Amino acid sequence: MHRVIVIASVNHDRIWQLDDPLVPGGRLRFSSREIHLGGGGFFTGCQLLDLGADVALVNRLMDDVQGHAALKVLQDMGFDTEQVALHAGESRPLEILLEPNGERTILYPNNRESQLFTASAALTGGAAYLNALNLDAGLVAQLDAIPLVLSQLPLRPATPRPADYIISSRDDAADEIEIVWQRAQAIAGPRLKMLVLTDGPRPITLFDGQDAIEVATAPPVPVKSTIGAGDRFSGAFLYALLDGETVIAAATRASHQTADWLRLRAGV
Repeated sequence: MHRVIVIASVNHDRIWQLDDPLVPGGRLRFSSREIHLGGGGFFTGCQLLDLGADVALVNRLMDDVQGHAALKVLQDMGFDTEQVALHAGESRPLEILLEPNGERTILYPNNRESQLFTASAALTGGAAYLNALNLDAGLVAQLDAIPLVLSQLPLRPATPRPADYIISSRDDAADEIEIVWQRAQAIAGPRLKMLVLTDGPRPITLFDGQDAIEVATAPPVPVKSTIGAGDRFSGAFLYALLDGETVIAAATRASHQTADWLRLRAGV
């Protein structure tokens, strides 16, 4: 069984289902408002669990009723939560605006990015996945010993971390690919092998600093929500690499597994 360390947030997502697309200066009407567990750590970890991995979470929850309830859910799902810290404070939902076409807009509070990810004990695993900005020095040092590391490309100034693969979406990395590669190198250091750029239903781009390869995606699935799809892709891609797949085969497999999940969730 593959063991994967997932260093990323688990959120309480408050999803506002909008009746109309977002437009500048418009009035927003919504038909529902629900709170669910979400976040990069949750969706990526769920994909890895579904594929049979042993998943250890490194993150924090608030030491209140909502935080303890979330911890219980994670434990019942099968996550290793030994490195989930409980901090004093109040759980606050992350606001997500969901448009009728499935696109989402996330509202981040100003102080959210200050979270420092730490580990209170040694981390062991065949791979690690990161979707985090601030890492303490001890956690970064431990990543050096993990054979395979995949990190999301941070959108803001972040702690450099050793990573073999950097992944992002074209929505979050719209610059020329050479510029995005330089950003990836700055965050991942000399271990970087490949930049992976997803683009919704359009081809996935793999770039090694010199050559770009486009990988066809699975046929698009009509869905009301794309929340979690990118994180699910990351988990499936990482698991395929652990299985020994080539990068092209891993991207192809991850695309189809993500489409399967979207189809199952949509009931189509």
